[in-house]
Amino acid sequence: MSFSVFKSDPLIEHQVIGVLSEYVSADRLGIELESSLVEDLCLDSLGIVEVVMVLNEFFGIELPASGVVEWRSVADICTSVAAARELTSFD
Repeated sequence: MSFSVFKSDPLIEHQVIGVLSEYVSADRLGIELESSLVEDLCLDSLGIVEVVMVLNEFFGIELPASGVVEWRSVADICTSVAAARELTSFD
């Protein structure tokens, strides 16, 4: 399932950046929507799994693995979270 049709909102972006700032060496101000998860934030696969678990709990969602494997940037995470929240609101 592609989440490219969903747009995140500023609150989701702020919250996702807050979660990421707990797991990476960059401070909150150094994390931007365009930041690369691997190159800029130095997240490896284990780090991404940990972030997914925290995001699922924080937002009360279940991020699908199919979307997570496509993540390249912070913006991708925000889009996935927005889509998952939209799907959860229909349940």
